[in-house]
Amino acid sequence: MLGPDTVTKLRLSRRAALLAAGFGAVAAIAPRPSGAQGEGGPVFALRGDGKIVVIDPASDTIVRTLETGGKGGTLGSLSADGRALFVANNAAGQRGVTVVDAQKLELAGTIETGNRPKHPIVSPDGKLVAVNHSGLDDGKLRIALLDAATAKPVRTVELPVDNTGGQGDASMHGSWSPDGGLFAIGSYYDDAIFLVRPDGSFTKLASSGNPHYFDWFGRELWAVVEAPEPKTEGASTRIEVWNLTDPAAPKLEATLAMGRTAKESELLDRIEGHHGVFTQDGRHYIVCNRGSGKALEGTSVEIWERRSRQRLAALDAGVAGVGHAYLTPDGRFAVLTQYNDTKLPILDIEARRIVATVDAGQGGHLGHAAFAAGKMYVNNRKADEVLVIDPASWTIIKRIQTAAGGQAQAMVLSAPYAVFERIVNPHLA
Repeated sequence: MLGPDTVTKLRLSRRAALLAAGFGAVAAIAPRPSGAQGEGGPVFALRGDGKIVVIDPASDTIVRTLETGGKGGTLGSLSADGRALFVANNAAGQRGVTVVDAQKLELAGTIETGNRPKHPIVSPDGKLVAVNHSGLDDGKLRIALLDAATAKPVRTVELPVDNTGGQGDASMHGSWSPDGGLFAIGSYYDDAIFLVRPDGSFTKLASSGNPHYFDWFGRELWAVVEAPEPKTEGASTRIEVWNLTDPAAPKLEATLAMGRTAKESELLDRIEGHHGVFTQDGRHYIVCNRGSGKALEGTSVEIWERRSRQRLAALDAGVAGVGHAYLTPDGRFAVLTQYNDTKLPILDIEARRIVATVDAGQGGHLGHAAFAAGKMYVNNRKADEVLVIDPASWTIIKRIQTAAGGQAQAMVLSAPYAVFERIVNPHLA
């Protein structure tokens, strides 16, 4: 493992880096513009087996496969300027975040952060990377803050945990407020939300269950809370709405409850909220009920109005384990990715209906999407491939095999993001 001093700033131009690396055939890949999705730069396909596959969207071919030396690297994020990619090695026994020079397309190093790094998130101002962890360190939930430009550690925040005997992941996904002043992260063991500041101070909020996912509108935080265990007949996915204008005096302003389909009611394990995301304009919030890991069979998707906090639509996505609503760059559609199916329903947000369904026809667990060169890229985990989809017709135009086997193809990404279903957007600041 390389130490922090081996990680350098990323300086070379795109063309010079590719030529220096012997990639004359792919030197036409354009420089990556800051904060833009669907323009320039490669698509990175992260794999849980320690590989990062680099795809050129101009030709839809693999131009490089990087061996990180880690395991469980299924989640990552790009720096605000697109020059560095941070990938968390989340498998048992792993303690490092791999840093990739996104211009040279080569490894820059690995930074030790703690027990099973989960999901690096770059702050909106591009200065910091917050890394949460699935495991505890000395009975504490660790948040590592890295300098996004140099990838060197800035500080380590140790969050207290009361139930140190908790099982499974201690935390899942975090999210920065648009002003970069607060990083929200859930503590699964204690049913709590922590608000961490860049200076290392923090505030703890009591939640009504496992806080899984967060999105912000200004200092208004919407948190998807999984139904508590053991589930009862009244179980439902909940969304907690917090007013954090003054984080020292947090206000829980509303707790919204998702409905459930008749099929979901037949088996309580089918009830478990997953991700919720604001639309590009901030008017609407889309939330998915995935179902628990015991039964990835949830199908419910709901659209809520942010201002009134009223449910506008309740849909059956028609796919098992619906989990994420990836927003197209124009903000018109949400691509509903899932954990236990081969299909991708396409939701027209304004019309509030599913207008198309893409079917991979093989594999399964199509969980992540990215947009580049006017196309959509979706991972097909069980087929170890990335699907290239034409959004004009919602048809598969190419399949890119990323490995011979292993069912490890995970997140695909091509741009900096606020939450991984939506790029950084000033409308939500």
